[in-house]
Amino acid sequence: TWPTASEQDATAMTTSQTQAVWELCRQGLPLLADEATERWNQGQPFELDAELRLARYIKYLISQSNWELRRRAKAG
Repeated sequence: TWPTASEQDATAMTTSQTQAVWELCRQGLPLLADEATERWNQGQPFELDAELRLARYIKYLISQSNWELRRRAKAG
């Protein structure tokens, strides 16, 4: 069966999430990208290891993605 529109909206990744995943892959961290995707698709925030060194831009994308996730949860 095909997912309903509301089910698709619930699991659709935002632009920030997609960009964050792409950047993680581009940095050679595909397993981390998979983990982020899985967490966001489960409706949970993705938290980076504090010791992991990434560009501020990627950290910002992840922070923005988590914020969008919380906002979506409050609206739903």
